[in-house]
Amino acid sequence: MYLAERRLKGPVTLTEIAEQLKIPKAFLSKILQQLAKKSIVRSLKGPSGGFVLAVDPDEISMKDIMVEIDGPLKVFECFGTSADCNLYGDCLMRDVFEEVEGQIAKVLENYRLSQFSLDPAEAIKAPPGQGLE
Repeated sequence: MYLAERRLKGPVTLTEIAEQLKIPKAFLSKILQQLAKKSIVRSLKGPSGGFVLAVDPDEISMKDIMVEIDGPLKVFECFGTSADCNLYGDCLMRDVFEEVEGQIAKVLENYRLSQFSLDPAEAIKAPPGQGLE
């Protein structure tokens, strides 16, 4: 979100982002490296370097970003494979878990990075036809 808001102002340093968002630099560095590998952000070297958003904020969903940072969306720890759970084949909740995860993925897919602002004066804009209630 920080890079999206500053997209037209040029590169932003790791230090600036960490200080403004109160995120440890080492943690932020790992996240930015992951996003750079997937071409979501770009790292620019040199004295005027830093990080820039490499994609149009209207073209990337919150789901895309979360999956790139955390991997596949998994809400339930026990929901995996037969190697993860002895009751996997007979699980009475698996279909419910799949539905919940699918609904979460749909909601996150509906929100684009461009809809968010770190400025508290600006509200999150819900996707057309959807409220935040």
